[in-house]
Amino acid sequence: MSRFEIKAKDGMARLGRFTTKHGTVQTPLIMPVIHPGKSEITPQNLVSDLGFQMVITNSYIIRSQEKFKDIALEKGVHGLLDFQGPIMTDSGTFQMYYHNLPSEEIDPLDIIEFQRQIGSDVGTILDVFSDPNVKREQVKSDVRLSYERAKNSVHHKGDMLLAGTIQGGVYPELREKSAMNMAQLDFDVYPIGGVVPLMERYRYADVVRAVLAAKKHLPPDRPVHLFGCGHPMLFAQAALVGCDFFDSASYAKFADSGRMLLPTGTVHLDNLTELPCGCPVCSNTTADELKGLKKEKKALQLMKHNLYVTASEIRQVRQAIRDGKLMELAAIRARGHPELLEAFNVMLENSDQFKKLDPVGNTSSILYTGPETSRFPIFARFHQQILSSYPYSSPKTLILVPDLGSNPFSDMMPNLITALRTRNPSDVVLGFVTPIGVVPWELEHVHPAQQCVFPPSLDLTTRANTISRTTDFIQALNPDKVQWVSRNIPLDNIVQTLQEVFHIEILAGVAKAIESIEGYPEGRVDGGRRKLGAVFSFQWRMKPEFLQKSDIELKVSRKTGKIRYIQKDEDILFTLVPTTGLLTPTYKGGRILMTEGISDRYMVAVNEDAAPFVADGKSALAKFITRAHPDLLAGEEVLIVDRETALLATGRTLLSGPEMLAFSRGVAVIPRHSRE
Repeated sequence: MSRFEIKAKDGMARLGRFTTKHGTVQTPLIMPVIHPGKSEITPQNLVSDLGFQMVITNSYIIRSQEKFKDIALEKGVHGLLDFQGPIMTDSGTFQMYYHNLPSEEIDPLDIIEFQRQIGSDVGTILDVFSDPNVKREQVKSDVRLSYERAKNSVHHKGDMLLAGTIQGGVYPELREKSAMNMAQLDFDVYPIGGVVPLMERYRYADVVRAVLAAKKHLPPDRPVHLFGCGHPMLFAQAALVGCDFFDSASYAKFADSGRMLLPTGTVHLDNLTELPCGCPVCSNTTADELKGLKKEKKALQLMKHNLYVTASEIRQVRQAIRDGKLMELAAIRARGHPELLEAFNVMLENSDQFKKLDPVGNTSSILYTGPETSRFPIFARFHQQILSSYPYSSPKTLILVPDLGSNPFSDMMPNLITALRTRNPSDVVLGFVTPIGVVPWELEHVHPAQQCVFPPSLDLTTRANTISRTTDFIQALNPDKVQWVSRNIPLDNIVQTLQEVFHIEILAGVAKAIESIEGYPEGRVDGGRRKLGAVFSFQWRMKPEFLQKSDIELKVSRKTGKIRYIQKDEDILFTLVPTTGLLTPTYKGGRILMTEGISDRYMVAVNEDAAPFVADGKSALAKFITRAHPDLLAGEEVLIVDRETALLATGRTLLSGPEMLAFSRGVAVIPRHSRE
């Protein structure tokens, strides 16, 4: 049974809880490497003074030295390290590679047995480390041997949690093969191994490729450990691609050579006249004073600085996941090194992998960090969803208005919107051309349409993406005529490129656009219902026929004029959430969705044991989920039903459909309104 559960998600990152015999830890987490014979900073100090939760040590080193081995066998690894928190042990794979030890130096089953005997919370198999420079056939052989060892080892773990390492060198297809094989075995943690030489050579893009290849096939209910990743500038990006555990001895190794870790890179103390951060070390001394210390004392102070920075950064990563801001943080950190920025771009090239796991219904703002911003997966998914769901296709006229999108369209152009509200969508459709693509007027408040801040001067990548997405929108909508409202803003001149593909009429300002709209007769159209029709289609891929009934009322905020509720006979059916622009159904609203024929993609079924509890307002736990659609995303509003498809409650998903069926711990759907 998995010991892992998810509390929040962002991108492929998971804010989770992992339970061991010696306590529960929050992920993502970093485990400092502890050498049993070197304890300048004790494991207990790492927890009490610096906020770390878990440590890692090496079972091969313990086993190979009698003074450590005897204590570990008598008192356990916790007694050896004088630490009662969770401890992970490595098997010695890296030492065999690094010191070129003979293959018979460590027996794969003996080292598993030893880790179990000394009471490790999480042990590790003895896999085969592939150097990045070896040829593909050798790496293929290493992967095969690692799998054979894994098959033999997993049955010997007893009550110890066990990590099964993914290998494959720099070959993504071999990483995938390794992950597919290892996923068939009952490991509790899946480390990505063989990446330390890549990180030492700044080959961060290859690290990202290795992680993404493995993540495609690893079980979602098990944490992923990026072995040897200990530099804080890597944490945000590594977490974003789905790594939950990190470990490293970098804090000590860098300190020994006079180097200081920072979230933006590494600096040498000898080159500094000012200390670079606000940690207790840097706040209570000067660069000259630190340089003047004896070597051992100086190394200890630098070690403490490195640990403070490391712990602070992993906390910032966890908070960014909670806030839905990890992509932004990773983009900022990628500026720390050109190769890290290259790795970030590799990650963006694989955005389809993100779309399946990144939760919807986010509420956070998205600030421009550079040309990569317009390529964020959230914008690509938003654009694709508009193309596939916008209900008002083939209008007589499509009016496009360039706008930076930093303010609500209705507030900036109220007369234009007023003219549109009473026109039939078959006559005229209005879209705002923004740096993230075309936003139809009806979806102006749907996140991330107006939660993005781009600078007035747009980079070439953003302009190219805007042109491409506008082209897609025009082709998908297939209007009889396209009109462009000329405005004095940076996006205005992209129309020249669009005119190479489409015949576009230029309108000189918003007033001319209003005249064009008023050229069509007013129809029996309610602007609010028109807007809601687009929202229902965007959110649930359905056409809400019930909105046309006379007993359906739209309640509008007196202060903002925005729709707040959909009601019938004083009963609220749906609430339009201002921060997301999406709808949340009440229980009666859920009944209407079922009557309207909502797709089973948006239904989550629980077993008979859980049904009465969910109907009473309790959360739908993952272990009780019996049916969830493979395309269901975290963050979507769904109907919770029993096995007979009777509605129990409405709620918001915390996990994706595949995750719900994989996890045995934690909440799958958070209820909003229940039957009872």
